[in-house]
Amino acid sequence: MVKSIVCELKQNSPVTEEYFILEFIWDHAPPKAGQFFMVKPLRSVVFLPRPFGIFEYNAEQKTVKFLIAKKGKGTEELFRLQTGEKVQLTGPLGNCFADFLPETGKAALVGGSAGVAPLAALVAEKPDYQFYFYAGFKKGFREKEQENAILGSALKAKKVVVTAEDGGNAINGFITDYIFEPESYDVIFGCGPLGMMNALKKKCAAKNVPCFLSMESRFACGVGACNGCTLHLASGMKRCCKDGPVFPAGEINFNE
Repeated sequence: MVKSIVCELKQNSPVTEEYFILEFIWDHAPPKAGQFFMVKPLRSVVFLPRPFGIFEYNAEQKTVKFLIAKKGKGTEELFRLQTGEKVQLTGPLGNCFADFLPETGKAALVGGSAGVAPLAALVAEKPDYQFYFYAGFKKGFREKEQENAILGSALKAKKVVVTAEDGGNAINGFITDYIFEPESYDVIFGCGPLGMMNALKKKCAAKNVPCFLSMESRFACGVGACNGCTLHLASGMKRCCKDGPVFPAGEINFNE
């Protein structure tokens, strides 16, 4: 049974006005790329914890990192955390990308915004695999150091393509526009905004390329007890937290 564990914040690192990285001491069950934690500060004014996918796990230092985009009251609260503060972490939860990764081959990883985080964790988890990383953002980064911090282990992939919708310090456009030959990959994984993942699903379906997507929903418990994150999939009703968050793209109906 998954337990909630009180952990200490080792470091809070702002990267840009939108993104920051939280690093916690984690000397418990090793998480896998694609899995997530429910995160809630002990001093909190919000009722529910927030779910975040693994960005980086360091087995030697016993730490886990999360890349977070400021979106609302819950993430603003996390952004204000100070080193040494206590936070309740519940996890690791859900399935992982490795469950769907062929033993050998080429894999394209397509991330949008903070959705790059769990995919970067996969590159670190499988350092000998042939990964090709595609990362898309709304705004380009002012400094290369900011981009590098947000991409993390993704920089170790065989190829890295970064786009920005405003074109700032990156290729101009949507990241899915730069996946020219999806059939050149044995599998494609995606995580990010729904529009991006829908476009990725269609590209892969047109070329019969296996595609798996990490979905988001409104998680309340994170363990499948409340059914608050239920998704309508081709195979029936599934709980995003318990049955996912990684699902075959062909199962997902983005019109629901």
